Amino acid sequence: MRWLVIMLYFISAQAFGQASGYMGKKFLITGEISFLNALFNPNHNMNQGLNKFSFNFRSTTDLDYVIARNGTIGATFDVFYTGMKYDWNTTEFNELLVPNIDSKFDHARIFGYGYGINYKVFRNPSKAGIAPVGSYAKFDLMLLDVRTRPFDNGNDVAHPYSDRFFTPAFSITIGRQRVLWDFLILRSGIQVGFVPFGISPYLQSLDKGIERGSQKLELRANAEARLMTYYLLNVNFGVGFLLPFRKSYKSGN
Repeated sequence: MRWLVIMLYFISAQAFGQASGYMGKKFLITGEISFLNALFNPNHNMNQGLNKFSFNFRSTTDLDYVIARNGTIGATFDVFYTGMKYDWNTTEFNELLVPNIDSKFDHARIFGYGYGINYKVFRNPSKAGIAPVGSYAKFDLMLLDVRTRPFDNGNDVAHPYSDRFFTPAFSITIGRQRVLWDFLILRSGIQVGFVPFGISPYLQSLDKGIERGSQKLELRANAEARLMTYYLLNVNFGVGFLLPFRKSYKSGN
């Protein structure tokens, strides 16, 4: 009997030590806004610098599930939009990408969606911390669904034509999450991101400019270079919810 009591004690202690989630809640959904001033490149409205409200914004939705006391895994959905300087009416190519785009369209809007998976590691779960509460490092791996559209900055008019391509991206976020009233999540952090295929064309743009064999390839290289700087550094704030909102208990009577 004594050994049975001892075994039951250790089993219960181990079960408690392996418990994860906040008050038994493992699923959370969070909406987030990332932003940074458009100092060197135009934003979605082709504004830049400090004189106007020239910020680049990106909205993100995270669906996370707690898998351990110090970690969550989840899905990421991005909505991004920015701009770039681009000469659509170039004479470098015999065939233009779109023949009816004249020289006044000297910018391009870049917008689209990002689909990815993420993993968060939380600090010091043994010191009263437990996922999804506390300081964390988040790792995102994404596929960006990118559209580019000609834009006439002088007349504030977008052309109906749109080109589309896909490119990968990954990012690392250092942040902190708090839980209020056992269901409301507040989050803030700093994110560093990379668009791998945009690194080489960006370095080329700093030297002699981006050169490709066709305008379609050149447009994509310019857009990837712009996305590289767009994702490079962001500050973000988010609000979310732990689900379910309330934990139900069955009455013993």
